[in-house]
Amino acid sequence: MKIEIKNRFSDKIIFYGDYESIRECLIKAAKQSANLRGAYLQDANLQSANLQSANLRGAYLQDANLRGANLWGANLRGAYLRDANLWGAYLQSADLQDANLRGANLQDAYLRGANLRGAKNYSESHYIFNELIRRQSIKLFTKKEWAMIGKIMNKTLCWPSIKKECGKPMMKIFKKLSKLGFDEYEKKYKEVEDE
Repeated sequence: MKIEIKNRFSDKIIFYGDYESIRECLIKAAKQSANLRGAYLQDANLQSANLQSANLRGAYLQDANLRGANLWGANLRGAYLRDANLWGAYLQSADLQDANLRGANLQDAYLRGANLRGAKNYSESHYIFNELIRRQSIKLFTKKEWAMIGKIMNKTLCWPSIKKECGKPMMKIFKKLSKLGFDEYEKKYKEVEDE
C-alpha cells in the first residue's frame, strides 16, 4: 500500500513509498537516515522497530506503540509522546529535551544516558523519577532522604501516598531535583500539599 508520512505542521510529505505498514516504512526511512522531523505518527505501530539515531525531532507520536523499539541516540527533542507506549524501549543517549511525556508508558524503558533535561509533563512518571535518582551522587541526599526515596522507588508514584508516608520532608528531595533542572515533582507536590 502507498504510505505517506507528512510533517505535523504542514502537508509536506517527508517520506513515502509502497510498504506493508507504517512500521516498515519508518524502519526503511531510519535505515536511509531520512529526516522524520515533525512527522505525524499518531497511533503508529512501531513495536520493536529499529529507529536507532532516527531524527524524530518534534514528531507527533501520541498513542504510538514504541514498545521495545530501539531508539538509541534518536532525536526526540520536542516530540509529542503523550500516551505513547515506550514499554521496554531502548532510549540510551536519546534526546528527549522538551518532549511531552504526559501519560507515556516508560515501564522498563532503558533511559541511561538519555537527555531528559527540559522534558515536559513527567511528574506522573515513576520511571523517570527512578532514573533521575539513579543518576545522583549518594552525597546529594541525607540518609533519611535516601530512606524516603527507597519507599517511593519501590512503588509507583502515588502523590497522596507520598504525602501521607513522607510528609513535608519529602519536599527537600524534590527541591534538590528542581535545582538540577527537574522541577515538576516539586510543583506537583506543592499541589498535593495544598489539597
